[in-house]
Amino acid sequence: MARKQPKNQLPLDFSVRGNRIVLHLGQVESQRVSDQLFDGLVNGEWMIEPAGEVADVSYAQDIVHQIGHKLPYPEGIKIAQLHNVDPIFKGFSAIYRQKGWVFVNAASEINERNYQIHLLTVSLGLNMSYPNPVSLASRAEQLIFDALLPYREVESFFRDDISSIPGFLASDISNFFKVPFPMVLKRALQLSIITDEQYRIFMTVKLGAKPRELFVSKDGNMDDLEAQLFSRDMEG
Repeated sequence: MARKQPKNQLPLDFSVRGNRIVLHLGQVESQRVSDQLFDGLVNGEWMIEPAGEVADVSYAQDIVHQIGHKLPYPEGIKIAQLHNVDPIFKGFSAIYRQKGWVFVNAASEINERNYQIHLLTVSLGLNMSYPNPVSLASRAEQLIFDALLPYREVESFFRDDISSIPGFLASDISNFFKVPFPMVLKRALQLSIITDEQYRIFMTVKLGAKPRELFVSKDGNMDDLEAQLFSRDMEG
C-alpha cells in the first residue's frame, strides 16, 4: 500500500541531486564555516545522529504546520542546534541523505535562532521553485513575516506619532513575536505602519531590561532606598 503523504507536503524525489546546502545564512565568513561543517558531515568526519554533545535535534513539523502553505517539503525535516561551533556561524538548510535539515548555532540569541529556524525550514519547501538564493531567501522571509508578524499585532505596538522606543519595550516586542527586533521593524515598515524616519530611529535602539522602580518613604528615609538597592546582595 502506498504511504500516505503528510499534510502540507507534496511528493518529490530529493535523491536526484544528492546531499547539498539549500540556503546559507550570514556573511561570507559564516557561509564558509557552513560549507566546512556540511562537507565534514557528508565525509563522515562528524555525526549528527544520534543527538548528543554535538547538537540538540528536533523535528520541524510544528513549524511546517504554523506556516500553513502546502509546499514540497522533504519528508521528516529535522532541526539541529549545533554546540561548540564558530561564533560567526549563523546557519544553513540542507538536503542530507534525502532528508531535510536545518542547522543553526545553539549559542545564538533565542529570538534570532527562532527566526532563523523558521526561515531555513521554509527554504526547504521553496527551493525547487526558487533556485536563486537571493530570491529564495526573500520569498521565505515573506512567508515568515505573514505567519509570525500579522498586520494587526504589529500595528498594536506602533503609532505614527512615536519618535522613540525605550530599550525594555523593544525587548518586550521582540520577545512577544519571538523574532529579532529589527525584523519587527522591517515588517512594520513593509506594512507602512511606521515611516522611513521612524525605522531609522528605532533601528538604533539597544534592547534592555526595564529599570527597577525605587521606593523612598514619605519622610525621605534613605534606609528604605538602601534596603532596596542592596537587597539582592543581602539575599545572596
